Amino acid sequence: MKKGTKDKILDAATSLMTERGYSNVSVKDIAATAGVSEMTVFRHFETKLGILHAVLQSHSYIPYFEHLFAQDLSGNLENDLKQIANTYLAFMEKNKPIFLITTQDRSMLPGLMDTISDNQTKQLLSLLAVYFQAQIEQGKMKEIDTNGQAIVFLTSLFGFFVSNALWDQHFLKDQQEIFIQHLVATFVSGVCV
Repeated sequence: MKKGTKDKILDAATSLMTERGYSNVSVKDIAATAGVSEMTVFRHFETKLGILHAVLQSHSYIPYFEHLFAQDLSGNLENDLKQIANTYLAFMEKNKPIFLITTQDRSMLPGLMDTISDNQTKQLLSLLAVYFQAQIEQGKMKEIDTNGQAIVFLTSLFGFFVSNALWDQHFLKDQQEIFIQHLVATFVSGVCV
């Protein structure tokens, strides 16, 4: 098994599925774009759905966020939330092809959105809720529903990302810095002691 072959297949699948959607791409198309045989594709991934799950796994941001929450945050709520917001939006932009694939084929692959939600969003919500709980215990935040506030914060970021991902000329284009500044300021003013 050549190390580069699997990555070539995943890159080809990501590119084709982003452009055409999952249902309009065949394993034959993926193999041709990757420059390998169909048998090679099946040797690495048993099914086309297996390829898609591998693409999703390769784009996971959870390992980075686990490290960020464990070691890189300062404890200053405003600064940390800005860092979390910028990092989240950077990863979402990098993973925009995955988002576009899932939105194109959501009716054909209903479990796909659940997989993404379970594997990424719920884990990130948990990390953020634990961070908020630590802030409460240190006397920096009011007693709040940490999970609910994590949902509010991440949903705001997700909405900003989706608006820009789906509409190239959206009014929020090029407004990320000011959006994060105001989102964090509003959030902090509502939860700080």
